[in-house]
Amino acid sequence: MPGPTLAAWMRVKGDASVQDLNDIYYFVRVVELGTFTAASKALGVAKSQLSFRIARLEEDLGIRLIQRTTRRLHVSEVGLLYYQQCLKILAAAQEAQRVVEQVQATPRGRIRIGCPVLFEQLLLAPLLVGFLECYPEVQIEIDICGHQADVVAQGFDIAFRVRQTVRDSSLVVRSFGMDRHILVASPRLLEGLPTPQQPKDLARLPSVDVLESEGRHFWTLLGPDGSSSMVEHHPRLTTDDLHALLEAAIGGIGVAELPDWMCRPALADGRLVSVLDSYLLPPGNVHAVYPSRHGQTAAVRCLIDYVAAELPRRLRALQGVDEESAFATTVGVE
Repeated sequence: MPGPTLAAWMRVKGDASVQDLNDIYYFVRVVELGTFTAASKALGVAKSQLSFRIARLEEDLGIRLIQRTTRRLHVSEVGLLYYQQCLKILAAAQEAQRVVEQVQATPRGRIRIGCPVLFEQLLLAPLLVGFLECYPEVQIEIDICGHQADVVAQGFDIAFRVRQTVRDSSLVVRSFGMDRHILVASPRLLEGLPTPQQPKDLARLPSVDVLESEGRHFWTLLGPDGSSSMVEHHPRLTTDDLHALLEAAIGGIGVAELPDWMCRPALADGRLVSVLDSYLLPPGNVHAVYPSRHGQTAAVRCLIDYVAAELPRRLRALQGVDEESAFATTVGVE
């Protein structure tokens, strides 16, 4: 009677049939080269180690694959069946490796992005149109979220944050400088009050601000003489939505620190006025944050580089200027 097929034998063995891929590869090379000595030379593995690995494979399988003598070896019937299946396993492993290498080399696949709503609407969305035209095999999924989104827990490949700094040391941060920030308020809020002349005068004014993880809110101002002042304030409204802060400032709720380009229409028609405009605030920054540089797909790498190249142009379009010097742009790693 013919012996059992390998498939039937593996069903009997169950989970024990799962073997070390390296041992399978060594077994295949021994069969192909005909002797342990030849396989040892070809693989660069000591003959004793090779013999041990094959013996371990046989012990795990519970069957003799190769009959050994002092002069030659003979592959058993089940060993030949096992060899044929091992060739398929190794071919599948090589194909899996090829797929991974191909993904790493060519931008393709899905990118999950987390970002604040205003950044997505005004800056990111127009850039993504051009990016997707350049890379037709990439799909993008955008999740509108706050600045405090957990990149790892929420499964983002990349998240964008519009902050002065990002303090999360567990993430890789790439920063793209934006234009200057200014303090603005509604004329109605300032009506009947002395015009603020120096940073300490801000303490008597209500404010609105972005959410802060540490719960305290400060304005850092650089004076005309180069001196730096830090003013703590206690906002009546905190939110990750810059548009909400703009509307609150226009509505007279409090003084707000906002991007210059965002306030220009309201400044032009008198709904807002600048506060302490002789002082400078740290420029706002767009930060791309992601879990690690290692294992990053080509699609994510290309997206980060694309944003670095195209974001300055988009900002100039929003500002309505053409000069490179209209805003400070830096690209680097924090």
